[in-house]
Amino acid sequence: MKYRLAAICLLTLSTLTAFTADSPLPANFKAKLQTTVTRHLNQLLKEDGSITEMKGKTSEGNGALAFYLMFEVTGESKFRQAALTLADQVLKDMRATKHGVLPIKEKDKPGGKTIIGGGPPALGAYTSGVAYILHKEGGRNDDLKYIATVLDRYPWSEEGWWASTIDVDTGESKLPMTKPAIINKTAAVAMAAGIVSDYVREIDSTLAASLKRKADKCIYSQIIPAQLEDGFWHYSLLDKDPKDKDVLGYFMLTTKELMDLQKLNPAYREEKLTAALKKAQAFALKHIAPMTDPNTGTSTSEHATRGTPTHYAIKEDLKRSFQLGLVLIGGGHREEGIKIMTTALDHFPIGNAGQDSAHAAEPSALILSGF
Repeated sequence: MKYRLAAICLLTLSTLTAFTADSPLPANFKAKLQTTVTRHLNQLLKEDGSITEMKGKTSEGNGALAFYLMFEVTGESKFRQAALTLADQVLKDMRATKHGVLPIKEKDKPGGKTIIGGGPPALGAYTSGVAYILHKEGGRNDDLKYIATVLDRYPWSEEGWWASTIDVDTGESKLPMTKPAIINKTAAVAMAAGIVSDYVREIDSTLAASLKRKADKCIYSQIIPAQLEDGFWHYSLLDKDPKDKDVLGYFMLTTKELMDLQKLNPAYREEKLTAALKKAQAFALKHIAPMTDPNTGTSTSEHATRGTPTHYAIKEDLKRSFQLGLVLIGGGHREEGIKIMTTALDHFPIGNAGQDSAHAAEPSALILSGF
């Protein structure tokens, strides 16, 4: 009887730990994920080895990182070359601007003036993605220092946040820096600053220290203290959510950005940030997974606004499924994350060179590279 009970306990334990953060991905899921992403990237490559023109600043940055991560996963040299080509294109575009911040779209400033705006989250995506590639390749110290300098000069408040948007011509913030930035935008710059600070530590210690100080101030003095007990982060660093925004979507993006920071700079895999992410991932499991395809539930969170869908349907917002899959799998909630990702993979926009594919390929490649 004693041995039988022990056997039952061991079986139960193995079931409970089947999808822990340290366990490997199930072979069938990993194969489907890798096959889908590989097929997509191959369709972006032309017969002469050149790349289909990517549409959007986030697409170039996320695309470059996806290509490089898949090179590391598969060993395919053509993926490495594609990543380097995209990284060099992003750098060329950055250097062609006055402040290194790529223009995104026209924005209206208070008072009626129109500016060409740029900044996060795209800024965080393309600087961190390109920096990761250059750091891995080696021999690109000048380019890494340039990226670090762009981030260090980006408008910053000593209260602990960066500008949400700047005028790319003047480098000035669209709004006064006394106003806290949208959380996912300031988290995106914190991610990039934290990652790049490590990559330039031996190139320019002063610049590295400045980036690290800002990233730490933002994360540990603003973002983590702003987290609610249930794990949720509001749209801004204040508890005022606009009614027309999908606040759960922005929450997932913020969580993903902080997970990316831990992934690309192991120094941030420490107890305080990890605990905050665990709370956020648990919130996603409880309140967002049940309302996301293939699940059929509706929103149960008190934080949802009228701008938040009552249900995340893949045909209406595919990127949320990939973001959520990464958040759940990275948080150890693998069974639910794999279920949602498996459904999303059937709708992967293979061969698409725009934002939709970037938001699918990059988190998929991150999962394959190991969380």
